[in-house]
Amino acid sequence: MKVVKKKGQAEAFKAQKIKGALQKATIDAGYSVEEKQNILDEVFNNINRKLDQKNEVDTQTIRGCLLTELDKCEPYIAKSWRNFDRKYKK
Repeated sequence: MKVVKKKGQAEAFKAQKIKGALQKATIDAGYSVEEKQNILDEVFNNINRKLDQKNEVDTQTIRGCLLTELDKCEPYIAKSWRNFDRKYKK
């Protein structure tokens, strides 16, 4: 699968980037990764199932899927992610 970035370039999907972002949001929310590993695995697996059916996806779609899943499972981590976006990704 290809991921289309904001500026239009495409790159191969890298699952590790999603895992890393989930881990950072977890830590920023005040949890340890180990403490929330089951939730992170569940969110990651749900995202993979949704994206697995596509040949190409944009970063906003991935972000939307992640936040939807986090809102269901762990809203504090989703809030942390949104705060990061507001602060650093203008």
